[in-house]
This record gives sequence, structure tokens and C-alpha cells, in this order.
Amino acid sequence: MTGHVQPQAHPDPHVDATRGYITMVSDALQASGTLLADVWLDPSHPRDATFLLGTRAVVWTETDGFVVGEFVSGAPGVRTVLRDPVALGGGALPDPLVLPSLLAGAGAGPLVRPRSYDDGHDGFDDALARFGV
Repeated sequence: MTGHVQPQAHPDPHVDATRGYITMVSDALQASGTLLADVWLDPSHPRDATFLLGTRAVVWTETDGFVVGEFVSGAPGVRTVLRDPVALGGGALPDPLVLPSLLAGAGAGPLVRPRSYDDGHDGFDDALARFGV
């Protein structure tokens, strides 16, 4: 890793609306000493982002929150595949500052879907907008 790793703007405004939040998570992870090789915004339906940690990756989706596992495949614009994913907890939109401690406690629980991206008007996008771009 060289320099500070942050996600690039995404051409789809709906996906790019996650960039402020994902940037704050990236900053929090790096401030805690987590080495990020890359971070990118992925496709939508559901919207997600990948934080590449070498052979492992953390993936955030608007439906599952954060999961960590062995990185199998993925790239910007391509859905990331993890082997043996484990939920980090904290819901679909945990405070970015708690991510380092959630990652340190990985293995805490099974994958649970806290929301559906079809929910549309459940307040999620309003909460996401607080993080800006």
C-alpha cells in the first residue's frame, strides 16, 4: 500500500451516494493500522463496496452490512466473492469509527440480512446522506 486509499467516484449517482460513508470507513480502518490494498464501490442491487486487505477482504452491502472473508475474486464493477464470509455485526450502516473494533472481533456471528435494498423508503438513504461525499 502506498499513500491513503479511498474509493473513486462511481458513474452511477445511486452507487456514488455511498462514497462518503465508504470513505469514512476506509479512513477509520487505516487510522487503526489496517493496511488497505484497495477499496472500491461495486455494482448496485444491492449497492456494495469492497475493502481489499491482501488475501482477505471486507465487503459492505446495504443489505448485509459488513462481512469479512478470504478474497476469492472481484474488481471495480464486479461483485466480490468471499470464501467463508463472517458477519461483523453492527447492522446495515454502523458508525464508521466502530469498524476497526468490529473487524478485530470478526467471527462474532452468522450472516444476517438486516434490510432489503427493495425497502426503498425505510430511511436508509437519508442516514447514508449524513456521511456526504
